[in-house]
Amino acid sequence: MALDTICPHCKKKVILSYKIVNPYLYGSKIRKCPKCGGEIFDNRWREVAIQGFDPVQDTEVKYSSWFGFGLIASALMLMRMDPAKLPFGSPTMFRVGIWFLFILGGIILIIFFRHIFGFVKRKNAKYMAESIQRMKDPDYVNKLRSKGIKIPEKYTIT
Repeated sequence: MALDTICPHCKKKVILSYKIVNPYLYGSKIRKCPKCGGEIFDNRWREVAIQGFDPVQDTEVKYSSWFGFGLIASALMLMRMDPAKLPFGSPTMFRVGIWFLFILGGIILIIFFRHIFGFVKRKNAKYMAESIQRMKDPDYVNKLRSKGIKIPEKYTIT
């Protein structure tokens, strides 16, 4: 995955990769242009020491468990039906649909188990540690403040 933006220094289109492992864009709001080396302020990124983690991430656990288990249970129930007696579609498409439910349910359950086994919590702890380290730099804090970001007092350096 990638984000594109225009560099204010060289006026070229810059594509910044954030990869699928960081879909909530946790990281520095100040990026570096790979073409000219200038700084780009990108407010799409979330500085977790200031803004915290995305609350949507907490709902993943609850909804992914019910939805994933529901899809697999539906697929298991549909497997018991005789596709030849169905009023719609072909038996082959019916079987493909069952496998689709199994695969989709499995993918959703992987998201659920990533939360249960602490993978997400460990990844978030890493993002928080990196963010706190950036917030210790007075130049970085002043750059954020100059862009209108409200900085908590604990990161205000006097």
